[in-house]
Amino acid sequence: MARAVRIRHLTGRFLGSIAPPRTRPDDEERIRAILSPAEYAVWGTLGRADRAEAVAVGRRAAASLAPGSASVWVAAALLHDVGKVEARLGTGGRVVATLVGAAAGPGRAVRLGGRIGCYLRHAEIGAERLTEAGARPETAAWARVHHRPDLWAEAGVPDEIGRVLARADGESEPGPRPRVSGGGAGDRRPVPPG
Repeated sequence: MARAVRIRHLTGRFLGSIAPPRTRPDDEERIRAILSPAEYAVWGTLGRADRAEAVAVGRRAAASLAPGSASVWVAAALLHDVGKVEARLGTGGRVVATLVGAAAGPGRAVRLGGRIGCYLRHAEIGAERLTEAGARPETAAWARVHHRPDLWAEAGVPDEIGRVLARADGESEPGPRPRVSGGGAGDRRPVPPG
């Protein structure tokens, strides 16, 4: 099921990137109101296809977040993939990078060099860009861990917020996180079974 959701998500991204719509002026006004000035400067580096996808993710997140949720999480949804810009890959290159990453597996894929490796490390790169620009910590944190539910708590992302943002991005529902031992505040070892 998770694989089918991922394939559907990637297919939609591919088709949407072929002829992406321009961001509407009213969307730009809302985005400027949601993002901090530093975040809006980073937003300005996104290409048309990335902006269209980010607006769609932001809309889905805003519609699904509980009333009164901090707008910083909508900002996080809008900017979570900003690290992809650094790879300077077009649609075809992103397809190749995604396939290479899937074939190599997560551990090996992130060690790849060049533009494909850069694309596959977009989460870390985006978080660094956002932090360097002066973005809010939550926005940078979500960029860093949006593909890693096991790190949400450590990054300060509440579980329910992470689930909403992951669904808004077209990711499948993450499974339960492993329990952790009570050894101390920084102790993140999994609890041994049984």
